[in-house]
Order: sequence, then C-alpha cells, then structure tokens
Amino acid sequence: MTNHEEHVRQALEQARIAEAAGDHPYGSVITGPRGTVVVRNSVESTQDVTAHAELAAVRAANAQWGLDLSDSTLITSFEPCAMCAGALLNAGIRHFVIAVQSVPGIEAPGGYSVEKLLDLVGLRDEVTIERGVLGEEAAAYYTALNA
Repeated sequence: MTNHEEHVRQALEQARIAEAAGDHPYGSVITGPRGTVVVRNSVESTQDVTAHAELAAVRAANAQWGLDLSDSTLITSFEPCAMCAGALLNAGIRHFVIAVQSVPGIEAPGGYSVEKLLDLVGLRDEVTIERGVLGEEAAAYYTALNA
C-alpha cells in the first residue's frame, strides 16, 4: 500500500465522520515534509458554506506551517470544487490526489473538473493530479450514499 492509499483511507474515514455528524461526506488530507493534517467537511454543523474539507485542511496547515504550502500534497476523497481548488492553488499546492471525480447522483455541474479550472487559469502544466487512488472503494462509498 502506498502512502497515498493510506491518506485516501484517512480522507474516507473523515468523510464517514462528517456524514455521521450530519455534514456533507467529504474528507481531505494535506501532507508534506512538515507533517500531516487530516480534516472533514463541516458545512452543516458550523453553518459555514466555506467549511469544505479542502479549505479546512488549508486553514489547519496554514495555522501549523505558515502560508506557503508549496511542498505539500492534497489528498481528497472527492473532486474539489472550484472554490477549494482556487484556495489550494493560492496556498501553493501543486500536487492533488483525488480518489473519485463523480458517481451517479453526485456529478459536477457543467462537467466541471479541476483540470478544466487549471486550463482556464493557465496552470495545467504546473499541477500534478493523480486520480483513482482507491477510486473503486471511494466510488462504492459515495454510490451507496445515493442508493
């Protein structure tokens, strides 16, 4: 098992914790040479529309390591939205690991993807995206939520 697989498992566990708390079921990890931050989505429980897992991870990593996260990797259970992807880019993160992009019932509007956003802002060549790490496990989890 790779480190990314372990981190995706942590993100999925955070998604399950978020779901159990009544929040949207998403989890994220930021990892790098300064450590690892593991967080969950808390939009509903905090009544904060910006409390997505990826933004919470950036906030926690900034608090611990400072504003420059360029030596870090984001690992997330599901495709980051445009708001989160923008924040990740502003934080300097250039390596994303995304377990699953969509499942029936949870699709991005307009065929959105992080790659399309990167094309729009001219950063496609500066960001590495790994997709599908434990993708089947993540897809099964999200598909079951919509069954």
